[in-house]
Amino acid sequence: MKRFSIAISLLVLVSLLLAACGATPEPQIIRETVVVTEKETVVETVEVEKEVTVVETVEVETEVTVVETVEVEKEVEKVITATPAAAKTTGPKYGGTLVVAEVPSARGIDVAAHSAGTLNEIAQQFYETLFDRDPSGEIQGLLVKEATVSDDGLVHTWTLQDGVKFCDDTDLTAEVVKWNLERRIEKKLPLWNLVPWDTIEAVDDLTLQVTLTRPAPSIFGVLAAKSWSIYSKEFVEKVGDDALKIQACGTGPFTVTDYTPTERLDMVKNENYWQEGLPYLDAITVLEIADINTRATMLEAGDVDMAANLSIQDILRLRDYEDINIIEGTGSRQYYITMNTQAEPLNDPLVRKAINYAVDKQGIVDTVFQGLYSVANAPIFNPVIDGHTDAGVFEYDPEKAIELLEEAGWTVGDRGIREKDGQKLIIDLHTRKGSTPGDIEIAELVQAMLLDVGISVELALHDSAGFIFTVTKPVEEADYNMINLTWGTYTGDGEYIMRTFYSCEAWAPVYYNRAYYCNDEVEAMINASLEAPTMEDRNAIYADILHTVHDDIPIIQLFDQTAFMATRSDVGGVYFDPALINFPFKYAWLDSE
Repeated sequence: MKRFSIAISLLVLVSLLLAACGATPEPQIIRETVVVTEKETVVETVEVEKEVTVVETVEVETEVTVVETVEVEKEVEKVITATPAAAKTTGPKYGGTLVVAEVPSARGIDVAAHSAGTLNEIAQQFYETLFDRDPSGEIQGLLVKEATVSDDGLVHTWTLQDGVKFCDDTDLTAEVVKWNLERRIEKKLPLWNLVPWDTIEAVDDLTLQVTLTRPAPSIFGVLAAKSWSIYSKEFVEKVGDDALKIQACGTGPFTVTDYTPTERLDMVKNENYWQEGLPYLDAITVLEIADINTRATMLEAGDVDMAANLSIQDILRLRDYEDINIIEGTGSRQYYITMNTQAEPLNDPLVRKAINYAVDKQGIVDTVFQGLYSVANAPIFNPVIDGHTDAGVFEYDPEKAIELLEEAGWTVGDRGIREKDGQKLIIDLHTRKGSTPGDIEIAELVQAMLLDVGISVELALHDSAGFIFTVTKPVEEADYNMINLTWGTYTGDGEYIMRTFYSCEAWAPVYYNRAYYCNDEVEAMINASLEAPTMEDRNAIYADILHTVHDDIPIIQLFDQTAFMATRSDVGGVYFDPALINFPFKYAWLDSE
């Protein structure tokens, strides 16, 4: 029997967050014993020059106050995870209302019913999952206090946290968790089939036993996704599924008091929250602001305390403000352009390859994102995702693009636009109109680059709120050539991407294969990966899949995002989950006078 404990240590976590999210660190006071080969007795304050490893090795001069005889090593290697500071404060303070400007969530707040970036970010304030990621991205227990797994990987036993209550004062029990899991499976809610469920049993009030049909080493990352949030059974049965779009009742640090879709979400502190001492804030207000520039100007004017999903231009401008702090995070999100592989002219691989060579990805990064993003080397698969491999990059080569278009039979016609069989090479590109960082700028640059090789691109601009539904259609209704999109997996694992983007069974609107891509070889490899006994075996298959998809070119893989958010300087305790690009506000505080 393999056994591991996944427990929450508030003291350690809060200490980490103070170091990660506070102001520029003062000299550290170290009251620990350090094992050494050379000893000396220190009875007064001394200055010790130490070499400290902070992701990369840097030299830091640290003041050490010693009140008793200690052992001091001249060179000490320490690994300190440092998230950019977000407040000029000495520590957490209680009280206040945090006002946040965010991208609208079009489908309401029922995070179990659909998976969307903004909703995943916000729902964690009032819902919680069985497992979670700590600030370093490592999986830990949240509602699960302890977990064990059998040697064959099939039987999981989870012990729940004791004394946890939902917003309606009902208890978190194994039966309630069982009901939540079975509800998701029955309704086939997002991510439901990423776990090979066999049986789910409540052993006692706080113990759940889950049996799988096959080993699933990625199960903890999957269940950490916010789509797997645990709801109050009594509340859901009382209000009904439809009401969950605007109402919520979870175990989280805040409770929803009012929600107007695409406008405003109000939350107040859960006074009975089970994690002692949290949250610090009295309330949170989320203003859903579609326009990306408006979110920045609201922060600048002091109308909000925090703004998310900002343009690089605004980030660069705001970072010069003394009363505004910029927080940076590396997550799983990638920018890409999907291509309709089932409709002319993009059903021709030569045309798709030509388009890829005609798009200067690094040029877009440098122009739109000031070089702060990285050109993607795998299709819809960011390097932080488990299973990533370098599948290659179509380097900018307009001459190669022209060569391929000529080979495909598209010759230069009137006004430089290529023609074939009397048909002009005109394609459309659908994009949001200014709600996600760089969306319009990317589309306009791609338009200009493709015109240089004789392809005319017509831009179709959409409001953010309805965009994703407009471009998620059955293949027979798909009226688009290309779609400008971003995607990040909230499991931190590659299985979800494999099964919802590359599978022949994942064509929109069932899942997110909006390219209507289908390769029997890839399908067989995806199925084989589900039977792989270890993560290493599975990821080796993923490497082959990624190379194959890259060569088939159903998308233009653009670049991997570096995420930014901006806060007023009196906001502390906010950080990015490195894998999920989330920010749990239960650790946030305001230093306002």
